[in-house]
Amino acid sequence: MTTHLTRPAELLDLVGEQLGTTDWYQITYERVNLFADATGDYRRLPHPPPRTAAAFQNAVASGYLTLSLLPRALGDLLTIDSAPETIDYGLNRVRFPTPARVGTKVRCTGRILAAQRFEAGLEAVFGVTFESVEATSPVCVAEPVIIYR
Repeated sequence: MTTHLTRPAELLDLVGEQLGTTDWYQITYERVNLFADATGDYRRLPHPPPRTAAAFQNAVASGYLTLSLLPRALGDLLTIDSAPETIDYGLNRVRFPTPARVGTKVRCTGRILAAQRFEAGLEAVFGVTFESVEATSPVCVAEPVIIYR
């Protein structure tokens, strides 16, 4: 589900509101391996790749891989017609309560925690939670801060 806005200023009226929930994203061994190649984070990867599904049980994705799905998730949760420039300002908080296992699916829910005007534009703080089909607690909880100009 996507929340559709005409302009960033509409975020001011939606503080505290849910944005929706994304579709499921598959955490494949290929995605984990590409992320590891891009970042050098091979800490949890079995090499060579496991040959059976049972061998994946102990393979978990880096929490940062889950976090790297954030731009896609925010794009799936929120579209703004007239946002000429979007700046990733930072993250207020990030936690990885449960590892995402290779082979699982994750999805993201989001809400607008805060929004305020500045001379440089509008700053919005989102609260996002990535959940897995197989975990009872989230795999990632984050508060990205985005500036819209």
